Amino acid sequence: MDDANHKLLATVRTVARSVGVEACNPKWTSYGALELDIFAASKADFETFHVAAQPLGTFEFVTDLNIAPPHLSLEQIFSEARGYFNSERYWEFHEVLERAWRITVGEEKNRIQGIILMCAAFVHHQKGEDEVALSVLRRALKQLDFKTASYYGIKVNSLRRHLSLIVSSAIFETFRI
Repeated sequence: MDDANHKLLATVRTVARSVGVEACNPKWTSYGALELDIFAASKADFETFHVAAQPLGTFEFVTDLNIAPPHLSLEQIFSEARGYFNSERYWEFHEVLERAWRITVGEEKNRIQGIILMCAAFVHHQKGEDEVALSVLRRALKQLDFKTASYYGIKVNSLRRHLSLIVSSAIFETFRI
C-alpha cells in the first residue's frame, strides 16, 4: 500500500471512530478504489459516518448486509456475480455465489466452490496478502477442471488460463469473465 492509500485508510478509520463505527477489512482495486466493511450499531450511525466521510471521496456503492437478498435463479445469481467480478468487487462476487453454493449438491457444489475460492484469492490479493492468495488460487484451480467450455456465462478455459498464468508468475492481473 502506498503512502497516499495508507493515509486515506487511516483518515477513514479516524472518521469512523469519531462517530462510533468500525471500518475494517480494507481491500484495494487495481484502479485505486478502497472497499471497506463498516460496522455500525444502527442505520442512523452508518448514515452519520457516510455524511462525515463524504469529503474524503466518492462512494461508488453501499450495501446493507442486514437486508436479505432476493431469491434469484442460478442464471441470475451468476449474472450478478460476473458483474461484481468484472468491477473488482470480489468479496461481493463471493457472497453472491454462496447463495448458489448453498442450494447445490455434488459436482455442481464443487464447481461453485472452486469459483468462490478463486474470488477469495482475489480478496486476499486486494488486502495485500499475495502468498495467501496464491495458495487459495492453487486450491481453486484444482476444482475448476470443468468438462464444459462455458459455465453460466463464464468461459472456463479462458478462466483457467488466466488463473494458471497468475499462479505460475505470482503476479496478479485483473481480467474480466
